[in-house]
Amino acid sequence: MADPEADHGFAYNSQGQIDILQSPFFDPDWEFKDFVEDYIDRILIHLAETIDEQRPSGQWQLVRRPHAPPSLATLLWIKIVSVVTIFVASFGLMKIFLR
Repeated sequence: MADPEADHGFAYNSQGQIDILQSPFFDPDWEFKDFVEDYIDRILIHLAETIDEQRPSGQWQLVRRPHAPPSLATLLWIKIVSVVTIFVASFGLMKIFLR
């Protein structure tokens, strides 16, 4: 179990890195009437060091595969069925209202 006095309120994740979101050190604890500037002064140096330590050493590269467009046969079939359905429905409604 972690010793809070030795860890200074830092929580660690499974990789042994400081977990910023779970660490009570970074909790503002607004019950005490501290000023925002005092809170920022307290955490800024440690937060910057933690982020620098956790930054990946290499460059990130986003790789994306283009999506294949749907085949034209599928789109044409859907359009034809949609148009026919609308015509049949509209003729059915017209037949009901013109009685």
